[in-house]
Amino acid sequence: MLNRLYSHFEEGFLNLLITSMTVLVFVEVIARFFFNTGFLWIQELTLTLSAWFVLFGMSYGVKVGAHIGVDAFVTKLPKRGRKIAALLATTICISYCLMFLKGSWDYLSKMYEIALPMEDIDFPHLLVNKLDPDFAWDTLRIDVEEPAVPLWISQSILIIGFSLLILRFIELLIAILKNNTLGFTLADEAKESMHLAEEVNNAMQDSKLGQENADSLSNDNQKDDK
Repeated sequence: MLNRLYSHFEEGFLNLLITSMTVLVFVEVIARFFFNTGFLWIQELTLTLSAWFVLFGMSYGVKVGAHIGVDAFVTKLPKRGRKIAALLATTICISYCLMFLKGSWDYLSKMYEIALPMEDIDFPHLLVNKLDPDFAWDTLRIDVEEPAVPLWISQSILIIGFSLLILRFIELLIAILKNNTLGFTLADEAKESMHLAEEVNNAMQDSKLGQENADSLSNDNQKDDK
């Protein structure tokens, strides 16, 4: 039940991020080309949302098999060999993520310590005015007089994203040990490209057939008029 709820949240959150980015970029383009103006905060917010989308989506990509990998050698191995290779690869991925998680923690700790703010994005004054000034600064590193969003908050996705990715790899590792899967599920770009080409070809054939039918019907109507 919880897993299903989290899956819905995961997909909904990613959809919200990509939709927000699309709307912001559209507004910025319209403002620049039609009104000869722009919004600096939109650029910074779009970049931040893009980082959240990528880093939050990493674990989702593992879940749905959206990542690209080279498995030409692994698929030739016997079942036991594929399992060993998958366990080794998963262990390396977990170790890699742990290093990034440690680096992210050190980086965000420094950002928190020096209270470096974002350049163009502020919290609404209506929200910040409800906070105790001492609590806002000592705990959140927010200056109530100039309530710029602290970088440690906007970039906290570094810790969130790599933590979720580690959990996803641990989940995959357990599934491999239980023989529920042979390893990573990877995206097959060649297969997807061929499928897309086939759909385009079918659409073109349907369009051509429709045009031929229309021409034939037009010719029949002309004959009837005569």
